Amino acid sequence: MKHSLMAAAIAALLMLGGPAFAADKAEAYEPMAPFAKLAGKAWRGEGVGPNGQPVVDIARYEFILGGRAFQSTHRLENGSYGGRTIIFYDEGAKKHIFHYFTTAGFHTTGEITPSEDGFTAVEKVEGHDAFAEVHSKAVYGDGTIRIVSSHVTHDGVKSEGEGLLYREIDDPGPLFFDEADALFGKRTDVKDAHDRYSDKD
Repeated sequence: MKHSLMAAAIAALLMLGGPAFAADKAEAYEPMAPFAKLAGKAWRGEGVGPNGQPVVDIARYEFILGGRAFQSTHRLENGSYGGRTIIFYDEGAKKHIFHYFTTAGFHTTGEITPSEDGFTAVEKVEGHDAFAEVHSKAVYGDGTIRIVSSHVTHDGVKSEGEGLLYREIDDPGPLFFDEADALFGKRTDVKDAHDRYSDKD
């Protein structure tokens, strides 16, 4: 679960999309412009999670809703965990807000603040047994993004911060079945391998 929350913080800070989303990228309205530089790219991050164990994460991103929002999809390289973040601009509050949903059942809501050299984010965690908040900072490098995240427990104890370094990679393709479904213009209801290949029985 600690690995999962580390990935949650990362997903909130990284974005990407493939060539199919070039039109949406061009149409992004002004408040979403800070994310345009990341659209059309993929990232592979390596580092250490909150429990001191190695973490490898793959992320993909795209503009959605005609450029009014930005979507991040990520998955740990071993396939054990993933999630999706949607970032949008709250015109009333004048802030970038995000919602993050995970395969582990917990979710987060937070605020992300873009800058010229990266992002900062603060998110509240719902449904996690150990953590109540995550505070993160991303810094752009030459083809890299360095993420440092601090986790706050339900008792208010804040970690010193765990870091991952993301490097730009080629588009890894769909990370979940629903992305593949979208490419073919339909969705599937797959519960196990038998369901997926039942038409071949």
